[in-house]
Amino acid sequence: MVRHCPAPSRLLRTIPSAWRRTVTKEPMKILLINSDLAKNRGDRAIAEGNIELIRERFPNSRILGISQYPERDEAWYGIKFLDMDFQSLNPLDLLRLARIARQSDAVFWGGGEILKDYTNKMALWYWCLKIAIISLFNPNIYGAYQGIGPTRSISSKRLIRFVVGRCRLFIVRDEESRRKLIDWGAPGDRVIASSDPAVLPIPRRPDVHLVRKLEAQFDIDPEFLENFVCVAPREWFHYKQSGLIPFKYKKKLLTALGRDSSRRTEEFDTYVRRVVELVSQIAERYGTNVLLVPMHMEEGDTELCRRIADGFSGTGVMKVLERDILSAAELRSVISAARMMVGFRLHSNIIGVSSGVPSLNIYYVDKGRVFFDQIGQEAFAIPIEFLLDDDYYERFFALLDSLDRDSRRVRREIEGSTDRLRDSVRKAFGRVDA
Repeated sequence: MVRHCPAPSRLLRTIPSAWRRTVTKEPMKILLINSDLAKNRGDRAIAEGNIELIRERFPNSRILGISQYPERDEAWYGIKFLDMDFQSLNPLDLLRLARIARQSDAVFWGGGEILKDYTNKMALWYWCLKIAIISLFNPNIYGAYQGIGPTRSISSKRLIRFVVGRCRLFIVRDEESRRKLIDWGAPGDRVIASSDPAVLPIPRRPDVHLVRKLEAQFDIDPEFLENFVCVAPREWFHYKQSGLIPFKYKKKLLTALGRDSSRRTEEFDTYVRRVVELVSQIAERYGTNVLLVPMHMEEGDTELCRRIADGFSGTGVMKVLERDILSAAELRSVISAARMMVGFRLHSNIIGVSSGVPSLNIYYVDKGRVFFDQIGQEAFAIPIEFLLDDDYYERFFALLDSLDRDSRRVRREIEGSTDRLRDSVRKAFGRVDA
């Protein structure tokens, strides 16, 4: 009786991926399930760091990311992208992603703060189901530098524990996130704490090409860049937390139904009025220009920046980076030239700090406080609720005065802290054995 040998290609698929690459000399294929590159400048900075890590750990690997704008992002990052919404609800997209995962040697998922329920519950269900399905097609999946946000319900904690357990290794960006997962029953030997990969890229000062681009597209001249403060504001107190669906989708649904999607409250109006007042005073108090940086291009940041600019009546010049035409590297380069950063979103501060810019962190959830603890700058982190207090003005400028007065010392401190965090991030990625 003649026995037929399996085809060589079928035999190769039974060999572990690392050995198979040695035998065939094929480059490693990596699927990066990144967060929102389409509209979120902070998530772009995370992807920039994750791609740098993969290239360092697995030279010559073929990295495939996910983007609604694949041509743009291929030019920005130098890798290939699958043309797909990172939160696509199309089941055909999920099947396509699962097929690509099966063909990949490893899948990296992250980073950002995906696993939590304080904003809404549906996004958590979505990600847990999606990653559970992907892991059936490729168990070689790694959580990449995620933060575990505030989570209230027991069922949500169980879901998070389950999806973390589907990963071979799950790297979180702080020790508090690790403790949460361990307390919820996640396997302790597979959860390690580090920091955020957005600290990794080292910025260059704005070059001639970028300076010309800023002048042509944003009316920002070279003189402006010699003395400016960055402010990256965000809306807050404008939606009910822990709802069922994400606020941005709820807003779109109400608009489509012809209903008012705004949720104006007294707290929200007070908050916006005081942000406008404080930012306007920065230029007057420090004799500087102000650059407003919307970090999320879809969640009201741009509208708030325009409102601040419209209410500006001080000396100096105020500009808004509202056109979404800057790559992650270009944005980092612009911010690196700033005198100070006032960030309401975490990654505006991470970009600022890792660029050596003294930064004030106005945090709306604990992830901002945790990062400033990591870099030893907890004195310059303050909860966003202070803007509703009577002494908001005094507290804000006491911190900013101190930051500006001691800027040389602060720069030295954050440069040392950033180097330490970069070492930690690389060490954690060294645990990946794909």
